Amino acid sequence: MATPSDIKSASKFLSYVLRHHPESIGVEMDKHGWVKVTDLIEKAKADSRSIDWQTIREIIDQPGKQRFILSEDGTFIRAGYGHSVDVDLQLHPQKPPVILYHGTAQQNIESILKNGIHSASRNFVHLSETEKEAQKIGNRHGKPVILSVRAEEMHKAGHTFYQSDSEAGIWLVTFVPAGFVDV
Repeated sequence: MATPSDIKSASKFLSYVLRHHPESIGVEMDKHGWVKVTDLIEKAKADSRSIDWQTIREIIDQPGKQRFILSEDGTFIRAGYGHSVDVDLQLHPQKPPVILYHGTAQQNIESILKNGIHSASRNFVHLSETEKEAQKIGNRHGKPVILSVRAEEMHKAGHTFYQSDSEAGIWLVTFVPAGFVDV
């Protein structure tokens, strides 16, 4: 059984490969973001990474964000959200909750209140169903500020929302206009 540190390191590596740089270890990703698990394990080992089926299973079974998804037959894996590579996650538009949350760093507030929330290098802006989850995400950038997004109003105004395949309550939208953001 892998240590928590090993799991965290492997999860970060999988995020890097499956969200941003499959070419870094030479795995083939299809247009929907799927990578064959056996190829991923083989290429990771060739890159001196100790990832095996057990480690992948432990990462997927962790409570919380559920960043990765296995295909129904268990032979393919993909990131559930957070891609900077062009993939079609085959998501379907959904009606969002009334309010969603976005955790960010203090230095971003002025720009967000003026220009809205952009996806930057990613395909979507990530919004959370709970303030607690937004806090966790925002903590990556220092002391976080939690913003409320009036998602239901945005939806009624014609913005399309998707819910990630993850069970973590992650919602995706291409852009959040400043007028729908509250501090």
